[in-house]
Amino acid sequence: MSGAPARKLKPARAEWIRFAPADEAAADAALLENARPVLWRSLLLGGCALILGFVGQAVWRDVAYAGDAVLLGPMALAAWITGLFLLPGRALLFHVELNDAGLQLRRQARRLPGWDRTVQLDLAQLQRLDIVSHAGAFTVYRGSPPMARMELLLHTSLPDYPLIRVVGMDLPVPQRWSLRQIKDELIRRCKLAGIAVSATAGRHSQPSDAIRASWPRAQ
Repeated sequence: MSGAPARKLKPARAEWIRFAPADEAAADAALLENARPVLWRSLLLGGCALILGFVGQAVWRDVAYAGDAVLLGPMALAAWITGLFLLPGRALLFHVELNDAGLQLRRQARRLPGWDRTVQLDLAQLQRLDIVSHAGAFTVYRGSPPMARMELLLHTSLPDYPLIRVVGMDLPVPQRWSLRQIKDELIRRCKLAGIAVSATAGRHSQPSDAIRASWPRAQ
């Protein structure tokens, strides 16, 4: 990689990163275990809307309990919002970043095993890069064309992570750097380093969980 200029990109958001099959199995179990808090959070969000609607209709209709509703409504809403912070969602965060040292993969999903895992992959440790593009009908921005998802299959020489899989939305115009921009720069660096790169087309309109379901599981 001596011929590649050192250029740092902002992190791109990925939907899922699997460092090893065992990680995926543990993460699936954690998601199932944490499904109840996520459902409760949805109920709390609906409860906030009901409280506001109840107070609003009482004031609009000027009913006898309108004064009590205006007095107690904000307190009930405050208690409900407190519950939203006490029962947070899954907080799934995965980041992909190209930096001076190579490719950095970070998992910050606090409800998943190994949530603070960071793997810094030097391009000398990357043996092959496979890219699978899934054309799709996922409209992310109003008025924008449908977006696609992609998979990055990183074949490495790392004994613990021989194959790292990344799946994410292929956004061309996000507020952050997109996975597509990361992919394009990674391909450029791989070609300069003589690393094999292949690109194939996957099934149309594949959501992230469907892509992950097709990945081999731990033996």
